[in-house]
Amino acid sequence: MKNIILSILLFFSISFALSDVDKKVDEMLLKAWQYYERGNYFMMLEQAQKTLKYSLKYNNPKGIAESYYYIGIAYFMMGDIDKALKYANKAIEYSKDKPNYKWKAYAHTLLAEIMLYLKKYDEALKHYRVVLKLSQENNNKKMIPITLLDIGNVYFYKKDYNKALKYYLEALQKIKNIKIRPYYKALVNYNIAMAYFKLKDYKNAAKYFKVAAEIYKRIGNIKASVESSYFLAKSLMKSGDKDGALKVLKEFKPLAKKVFFRYKFEKLEKEIKKGQ
Repeated sequence: MKNIILSILLFFSISFALSDVDKKVDEMLLKAWQYYERGNYFMMLEQAQKTLKYSLKYNNPKGIAESYYYIGIAYFMMGDIDKALKYANKAIEYSKDKPNYKWKAYAHTLLAEIMLYLKKYDEALKHYRVVLKLSQENNNKKMIPITLLDIGNVYFYKKDYNKALKYYLEALQKIKNIKIRPYYKALVNYNIAMAYFKLKDYKNAAKYFKVAAEIYKRIGNIKASVESSYFLAKSLMKSGDKDGALKVLKEFKPLAKKVFFRYKFEKLEKEIKKGQ
């Protein structure tokens, strides 16, 4: 996992369509989204490919547009950047003349994430600002804070942690006032915590890592929960609360074993005990 967790735009939406095909597409996309939330990108890819095949057969625009996007995300999260780029461009090309602004926003978000990964920061910002403009023009109260979070990520990778934190905190403030999936609440808390951690403000970092770890655990994203708890323990240690750090490591160690994170837990535990 990277130093920060990327905030891929994945707002699953029900189309409220009447046809059986539209309902089937919604069900298939929801299943792909659920795999993403759990961090199971291989199953997400497989489900999205099935959805694309079905949508092409019945010429369902939503299924085609969002399947291209989901497939690109799955490849990106699994580290296949060439295929991720291919499907991001497919998504942009398909959505450019479609009336649904969300499909355009999704596609530009994915391409921006890829540019960020490739350290092409100005290109990433360009695509994120397209998404921010689309979300503001359409008063999308969910998309606006997530895009602010994305822009914050660019500044984080540029090592401008103060500016990153500014965007993250603005995103959190907006998220507090809307109904949104817990995944995004965990995400913004984690990234705020990591910005504070980089700024050596360990007390504030611990506060936000704790929230992120608890939410990720509740929604079943074990890997992200373990990562958050590891940095929570590290922040507590650096702020002088060694007993609190050891308590966190003990609590999350069973989960750490499940995602091959046990070694890092044990190493940090030894470091803390050595300093006592």
